[in-house]
Amino acid sequence: MSLVINKLSKQIDQHPTLDGISFTVQPGQIIGVIGRNGVGKTTLFRTINGQYLADNGNVTIDGQVLSEHPELKTELCFIDPLANFFRGATIKQIQGYYQAAYPQFDAKKFESLLKRYHLMGKQKLRHFSKGTFGLFTIILSVATNAPYLFLDEPLDGLDVLIRKNILSILIEEVAGGKRSILIASHNLVELGGVIDRALMLKDGQVVNDYQLEDMRSQARKIQLVYRDKKVPALLRQAGRVVHVSGRVIIVVFENYTEKLREQLAATQPVFQEELPLSLTDLFMANLTDEADYELLS
Repeated sequence: MSLVINKLSKQIDQHPTLDGISFTVQPGQIIGVIGRNGVGKTTLFRTINGQYLADNGNVTIDGQVLSEHPELKTELCFIDPLANFFRGATIKQIQGYYQAAYPQFDAKKFESLLKRYHLMGKQKLRHFSKGTFGLFTIILSVATNAPYLFLDEPLDGLDVLIRKNILSILIEEVAGGKRSILIASHNLVELGGVIDRALMLKDGQVVNDYQLEDMRSQARKIQLVYRDKKVPALLRQAGRVVHVSGRVIIVVFENYTEKLREQLAATQPVFQEELPLSLTDLFMANLTDEADYELLS
C-alpha cells in the first residue's frame, strides 16, 4: 500500500499556499513535515485528508483517487488540533464516534493508553488543558489503526516526560512496517531523533526531501576560521553559510566529497573543525533567507 500526493495545489484567500506538491509515502515511515510559520503545513494535511478541496492535483491510495473513493478515507486519520466539534463531548462519546467511523478501531489499545495517562471516559474535552488535549488526540489517532496518521504539532504543550513517552508510542506504531506517520512540528530537536525522512516546505513547494540516513552520511557542518573577514566564494557556491561571527564561519555542505575537502583546504583556513549536524541545521540552511543570515552574522 502506498499514499501518493500528486501535484497538489491549494489557494487560500487567493494566495497559492500549496503549489504542485508531490511525494509518496510508503508504510513503515515517520516523516517530518518542516517549514516556517505560515508555509502551509496544516493546509497540506487538511487538503490531503479532504477537509479542503484541492484546486489541482489529487491524492491516491494504491492507485485509487481518494476523492473518487470516499470509503478510503478510513485509511487516513487527521484530528485537526483547531477543530472544536467534540469539545462538549466525553472521551467515551468520542470513542463511539470513531469506532463507528473506523472499522479497525482498537478499543483495547485506546483504553489501555487512556489508563496509562490517567484519562477517564467521563471527562469532557472542554476541560482539558492544551497538553492533555494534544495527548488525547494522539491516543485517539493511534487507536483508529488507520495506516496513515497525520499529527500537527503533536508535542506542543506536553511536558518532557509525556513527550518522551509519546515519541516511544509513535516509534512502536511504525515498527511493524504497516503504518506511516507524518508529523508537522517546530520541535526539530526531538523530531530529528525519531523521523526517517524530512520534507521541507518553502513557498508552497517541497524544496527538499531528505532520507535522514543518507543525509547523515553525505552532509557535513564545518566551522572554518580565516585570517581576514572575507567569506571565500567556494563556501557560498558549494554550501550554505549559516553563521558568521568575525573570522569564524559555519557552513553546511549537503554533498561533502573528497574533491570538496581538497577545495576547502585550498582556501587556506587557519582552523577547520567538523561539528555535529542536526535537523535544525538543515532547516537553517534551506529555509532561512539571506536577510536573516545578515541578522545572525
